[in-house]
Amino acid sequence: KTPTYLRNMPEVRHCAAAVLVKKRFLVVIGGDKDNSVTASCLIYDIWYNHWSSPPVSMDMNEARRHHTAAVLDGKIVVAGGRDRDSDLLTSGGEDQVYDVIYYALESVECIDVDV
Repeated sequence: KTPTYLRNMPEVRHCAAAVLVKKRFLVVIGGDKDNSVTASCLIYDIWYNHWSSPPVSMDMNEARRHHTAAVLDGKIVVAGGRDRDSDLLTSGGEDQVYDVIYYALESVECIDVDV
């Protein structure tokens, strides 16, 4: 069998959370990038070996790192971690439950499939 290689992430991140949604999308959420805490996420489509970034409007309301994430009812719930000042965050709150998968599914037709 010919090995399949994953594409590199479009940006380096660490201290991020990651979840697998619908056995197809790996979502990397928040973390540190370019020496700054971020509220954005990246979506990797396993079927097409493609990374994408949802629009800024889908970012978390608060940037965080060292947090955790889980999938509940098809939505991603983010909790805990540290903010830009390294203060502890106790929970994600309602604003940290979001549905990036809708974006991912809607954008499948537009992705570059030259894998």
